Amino acid sequence: MLEELSRLLGLDGFGVKAVRERGDELDLEVELVAAAAVCPACGRANVEVKERPIVRVRDLPIAGRRTFLVWRKRRFRCCVCGCTFTERHEQLPSRQRVTRRFRRRLFARASEGAAHAEVARGEETTRYQVGRAFALGAAAELVANAEAGPPQRLSLDEAHHRRGHELATIVSDPDNRRVVEVLEGRSRRVVERYLRSLSAVERQAIRAVSIDPYDAYRQAVRRELPHARIVCDPFHLVRGANEALDTVRRQRQRQPAPRRRQQGRKPRKESWQQQLFRARHRLLKAHERLSFQERRSLCELFEAEPLLAEAWALKEAFRAIYRSTSRSEAEQRLARFLAAVDRAAIPSFSAFAEGIRLWRQELLAYFDQPITNGYAEGVINKIKVIKRRAYGLPTFNGFRQRVLIACG
Repeated sequence: MLEELSRLLGLDGFGVKAVRERGDELDLEVELVAAAAVCPACGRANVEVKERPIVRVRDLPIAGRRTFLVWRKRRFRCCVCGCTFTERHEQLPSRQRVTRRFRRRLFARASEGAAHAEVARGEETTRYQVGRAFALGAAAELVANAEAGPPQRLSLDEAHHRRGHELATIVSDPDNRRVVEVLEGRSRRVVERYLRSLSAVERQAIRAVSIDPYDAYRQAVRRELPHARIVCDPFHLVRGANEALDTVRRQRQRQPAPRRRQQGRKPRKESWQQQLFRARHRLLKAHERLSFQERRSLCELFEAEPLLAEAWALKEAFRAIYRSTSRSEAEQRLARFLAAVDRAAIPSFSAFAEGIRLWRQELLAYFDQPITNGYAEGVINKIKVIKRRAYGLPTFNGFRQRVLIACG
């Protein structure tokens, strides 16, 4: 039976000598099967057992019960040189109270985003052991991730580390779908310092960088990667057109609307137009995704609100730029859009067009390098889940490690 239990234990070289129960815990007395030893100092095999110290080490649970290995180690003394040494096993490192495989289990659970206290409660161990397991496992995994090849395209986006603090910059590789680095801050100097820390080979390998319409990122990339093409994320630009349209809707919505005359009473005016509020989602929806009933209701709305109809047409004209099949076609559609905005003279769209003129080259660069921040936005959502499960990450180093392990 002890031989079968030794095979169940799964530690090569160990044999189970006895099993004891201590409440809901199991103590397995184990010994190394091979007792032969060679002196590490002189290399002679003429040694004798000096003493048998007992070491109690936490291991993986068996049948849902906490399991400890009680190892009666052999401490040898060399009969030639007098050197003393102790037998070792790779799964039970010296001066440790947990096995390596139990530590890997703690790291795997913590790297999924669970709070250290939650893992400690589930595994019936201490937060110290969970934190140490995560620190050691993260250091080894980050070294392994650093050996990956240099990315050819980068994506820069920001995420909150702690409320009230400066946003952190998430540097990701959209082609290999992994986070490359997490920077403390999103200023121009922070990004320049990171890009400058890359080797010459890594910098030359980067052909394109996708960013939000944030000038600090653009200036940093221009300075440190002058050969790389800067692409402004289409989602953020289309969102700007939607916000300009929504501004027009809210302004028209606040205009009082006449109410039906009731018998014996004077007509009153509504303080706002409810039909515009109800149409807010339909106005922002892409025209190709509108149902027949939604198109019909919008046509009725546009008959009563011609200004809103013109603003909606401008929004769709801007979206049509990204349906272009070439850069030259996109340039023509962009020019027509800007001319239509000038003719319409709608304040919110005029302000949006001024920003588009400042980012014209980065907008058109999308048709040379079709890269977006889509993967980076997904990482931001995952970061929110990680912080929520961990009940916050107070230190930036812990935040960086969690993100790189989960998304690296």
